[in-house]
Amino acid sequence: MRKAEKIGLWLGIVTLVVSSTIAIGAWQWPRDPDTPAAPPERTGAAASGRPAPTTAGVAPAAGNPNSTYLADLGPQSGGANLAALPRALKGKAGYDHPIVVQCPTNQSDDKVRTVTYLLRGRYLDLAATVRPYYTGQPDARTFVTAVSGVRERDGTLTRRTSGTQFAATMASPAPLTAAVDGVEELTLQVQCESPEGVVVLADASLTPAG
Repeated sequence: MRKAEKIGLWLGIVTLVVSSTIAIGAWQWPRDPDTPAAPPERTGAAASGRPAPTTAGVAPAAGNPNSTYLADLGPQSGGANLAALPRALKGKAGYDHPIVVQCPTNQSDDKVRTVTYLLRGRYLDLAATVRPYYTGQPDARTFVTAVSGVRERDGTLTRRTSGTQFAATMASPAPLTAAVDGVEELTLQVQCESPEGVVVLADASLTPAG
């Protein structure tokens, strides 16, 4: 073997040994904890700049499409206690399908206003949002009671409280729910801390029994 060939072979061996040593050292040396890891390779929608599909934040589905709004039934009695939606509330979100009850004067003979609806046992549940509106005392509270009348075998009505809402204010509307299965008629009783206002039951809906 010529001298030049020997020198070339020796250089090749040295280069191979040095490269292997560096590779082993890099594998054994711990990563600096402050060094961020390389980002993963992006594929599909992310790589193309389009947002990836997700189910988070999807709006809830609409309620039962077969629900009946109490406002569409028309009152059996107490219609004189109903009022129009105040102009200041018209067009505002959260006041759909309203039942608007005038507050009582709070005189000794006018503490409660009532409105009664005939259900004939056709529904299971009532759900509404109580949204009072006061012109003179914005922080006044509202008291709403749902009273169910159940027809007995002898034809008489047995009345019982099936739902209450004693905390609603203008700043904090609150839900009213009541079980009305087998109920012949439903009476809404409204009391107000201030007589200068109305009580709005928004989206008052009934779940059908069948």
